[in-house]
Amino acid sequence: MTAAPRPPRKRLSRPVHWALDGTGAALVAIGAVGIVTPGLPTTVFWIGAVMCFLKTRPHAVRPLLRTPIVGPAIRWYLRWRPFGGGRRRSHGSKQA
Repeated sequence: MTAAPRPPRKRLSRPVHWALDGTGAALVAIGAVGIVTPGLPTTVFWIGAVMCFLKTRPHAVRPLLRTPIVGPAIRWYLRWRPFGGGRRRSHGSKQA
């Protein structure tokens, strides 16, 4: 059974787009500082940046996901069930 096609995304207003871009850029910068500063996490900030950039600039997410140490943690977080990851089951039919 195939999934129903998704409706097109609602376009973001210009101020919301700028706010998400600015927040994402700031989170990437703080995460980059966390690479060299002991005790400041990197992954948490880059996960926040990915969440911002997925709405505004999906192509900007790829370099963060390819980072050797932090990338797998970000991919795991995005696959987490509350964000749509994991297996999808159809509730209408049971397979024997």
